[in-house]
Amino acid sequence: IALAPAITELKSLTELYIDNNNIGIEGAIALAPAITELKSLTELYIDNNNIGIEGAIALAPAIKELKSLTKFRIRNNNIGNEGAKALVPALKELKLLTDLKIMDGNNIGDETVTFLKIQLPAIKAWSQLSLHLEYNIKVEGEYIAP
Repeated sequence: IALAPAITELKSLTELYIDNNNIGIEGAIALAPAITELKSLTELYIDNNNIGIEGAIALAPAIKELKSLTKFRIRNNNIGNEGAKALVPALKELKLLTDLKIMDGNNIGDETVTFLKIQLPAIKAWSQLSLHLEYNIKVEGEYIAP
């Protein structure tokens, strides 16, 4: 939380690793406005921080502003179905994103996996998604491959 104001000064930062710091909901809320200033950011790692649903919702508008982002990791944060769905509109704006890790350790159910798999294929630049490989979802008579 205390680091958030300092992050805004790092305008040319390309990679930000905040994983394994247990920043929680308050940390995610404090981080959100700070990362919007990082226009050169290509990689953002927020794994293992227990940000929960509220943290994911707070980060979504900020993530949308990171147009240079190519890698985004937000595993093991208990963001749940609601948090994952809140991130989708922001992720759809990131045309350069090629590596997304979101499913592991976030208590995301089958319905949300279906939602993600339907929404994310519209983004042609994505080549690697961390979706559970055991899910093969049938949509309009065709299977969506993991």
